Parts: sequence; structure tokens; C-alpha cells
Amino acid sequence: MTTVTAKGNTEKEKVRPVKTRLSMKSKQSLTGLLFISPWIIGFLAFVAYPLYKTIFMSFYKVSFGLKTGWRYNWVGMENYKRILLEEIDFVIEAQNFFVGTLLYVPVIIALSIIIAMLLNQKIRGKSFFRLLFFLPIIILNGELMENMSTNGGMSIIANRFILDTLYAVIPSKSVVLLIGDLFELILQLLWYSAIPILIFLAALQKIGKDMYEAASIDGASPWTSFWKITLPTVYPLVSICVIYVVVFLANFEANPINTIIMESKFDGSRREGYASALSILYSIVQIALIAILYYATRSRNSRGR
Repeated sequence: MTTVTAKGNTEKEKVRPVKTRLSMKSKQSLTGLLFISPWIIGFLAFVAYPLYKTIFMSFYKVSFGLKTGWRYNWVGMENYKRILLEEIDFVIEAQNFFVGTLLYVPVIIALSIIIAMLLNQKIRGKSFFRLLFFLPIIILNGELMENMSTNGGMSIIANRFILDTLYAVIPSKSVVLLIGDLFELILQLLWYSAIPILIFLAALQKIGKDMYEAASIDGASPWTSFWKITLPTVYPLVSICVIYVVVFLANFEANPINTIIMESKFDGSRREGYASALSILYSIVQIALIAILYYATRSRNSRGR
């Protein structure tokens, strides 16, 4: 390209390439996207696709043959109708799980807060007690959990020595059975409370001692300090613990609903399509429980928004 100057001379214009630079905001957004990209890939591969596949198969009768491979026959809502109206074993267990969870979760949360407060005190062997409450979560899973349940490791009634000792002290058989059931219930509640205890304990350790000292100087009793200092500090974490406890109870290996789903997968009259519909309905039950308990336990600040 040429231009004519005032003197009639022509000269070539120098054309410089325009360099495009990313703004600081774009660079930060790209960096953040790179950091979360492993999570996005994992979510798409291990959550989104399996969820889509489960919903898809719930509307089909699925079969598998060595020569034909996987076959899908459209049945629409037939699997759901069988589950809800014909074969009601899932409905009964889902009702028991729904009611039991509504009763268990408040007790577990209250028990976790109490134990966390006790562990936050100046006591000897504090680390040992923390490990003691958290140890069942680490070791009692998989085959070990199944063997303990089969051989009576989770029940004092199945232990003959303990049972004979109780009969020697308490002749009444009904009272002994009641004590055994109560012990099993307490053991289960303590087991479910392991993670919430650690969460609440971490929150309690952030409260400075000067706050309690100032409250004591102003004449506040320990009961008043609990309601004015301790509970407001740990209460925002209650909703998190509620979600954890519901999911933990729902996916617990001893939960009969999980057994029904696994057995349906290998049952010739049900197969994967029926099991997929069971999984979807079970997920809806869990979401409903989380929504109810989360709304009931959310903090006052979030309610006012």
C-alpha cells in the first residue's frame, strides 16, 4: 500500500501486526477453569453419564445375551408401576427408611454436639477418644462389616457369654432383649455420629476462651454460654452434617433397600431396567429427606434472605 506525500513522493506504510492480549480477568477465569477441569471431567464421566444411563434404562426392559449383547425394549413407566403398585417390598422399606431417618437425624446431631463439647474439654487421652469415635468409619466397611454382622459382632444378643451374664443378673428375658436392642441402637447412633463429631469439634476449637471468660465475668452461666456462644457457632454446620448423615444412612451396607436394588439387578424377572427405576425412586426419597431436614435446620440468617 502506498501514499502520496505533500512533496509528491510515495512511501510505503509500515503495517504492524496487532497483538491481542488477554485481560487479567480472562487469565484468572482461565486459570480457575484449568484448576476445576479434573472435577468437571470426573463429574461428566462418573456422575452425569451414569445418571443419564440409569434414567435411560429405567424406561426399558434390559436383557443381555452372549450373541446379541445388550437389548433394550421400551416399556415406559411399567417398571415404576411394578415398584409402586405391584411389588411393594421397596415401598415398605422406603417408608421405614423415611420415618426412621426423620427420627434418627435430630438425635445424631444432638449427640454429636454433646460428644464434641466433651472432647473439647481439657481431659487426658483426648486424641485417643477422638480416634475411638472415628475408628469404626475406617475399619467397619466391606467384608469386615459383613463378617461382623453375620457373626454377631454388632449385637450383644448374638454373644452367648454376654447373654448368659445378663440372664444371671436379670432373669426376665424381655428386659434382657430390651437392653440388647437399646445397646445396639446406641452403638449405631455413635457410629453414625463419627464424622459430625469431628466437624463440630473443629468448629468448637475456633471459639476463643476469652469469649467464655468475658461471658462469665458478665454473669452468664454455662447454660447461657452454650445458647449464646457455642450453639450459634456450630449451628451453621448442622445442615452439612444433616446431608452427610442422610447420605450415609441411605448408602449404608446394612440398609435393606440397597439389598433389594442389588438383588433386582441379577433377578431374571427384573434385571437392570427394574433396578435402575428403583435407584431413581430411592434418589428421590433421599432428596426429599435432605430438603425437609435442611429446611428445618437451616440457620436464621439464611431464612431471612
